[in-house]
Amino acid sequence: MIKIILPSSDVIEAINKAKEDHLFVTGFFIKYNVKFNESSIEIEPKEGFEYNLRDVFHLGWAAREYM
Repeated sequence: MIKIILPSSDVIEAINKAKEDHLFVTGFFIKYNVKFNESSIEIEPKEGFEYNLRDVFHLGWAAREYM
């Protein structure tokens, strides 16, 4: 499991908005089990997938448009 500390809880809202518009963000949720906490995200790859830190970078890149 990878735990990502977020700078604010607004990031979670931005990720959820990005999920509606960006195919990559939707794919991220298909590839990983994602658990939101107050100020962090925990991700774990689903069966058949492996961690790829570029996925996390691209998730942040897509979410920044909604901040």
